Amino acid sequence: MLTLLAVNTLLIGLLAFSFAQGPYSSHRQEVWYRYGSLGFLLGGVALPTIALLFGAARSRRAVTLLIRWMTAAFLTCFAYACLSTGGV
Repeated sequence: MLTLLAVNTLLIGLLAFSFAQGPYSSHRQEVWYRYGSLGFLLGGVALPTIALLFGAARSRRAVTLLIRWMTAAFLTCFAYACLSTGGV
């Protein structure tokens, strides 16, 4: 579980850091790149970390749910990164 959290933190964090850098050509592009990647960082890393810190690690069911949540967030973020490969 902690390994998955560390992988999500590293990979989603690097993606969010690189996508949050400007410049953007339009507001829509800024929303897609900056706020989309920050949303994945919040949903895939910050919220599971908060849940673990406030006692979810004591419940086997909560741990299973968090593992599924972080796996889904990672796979969805990977698809988001593939869709964000650029273009004209």
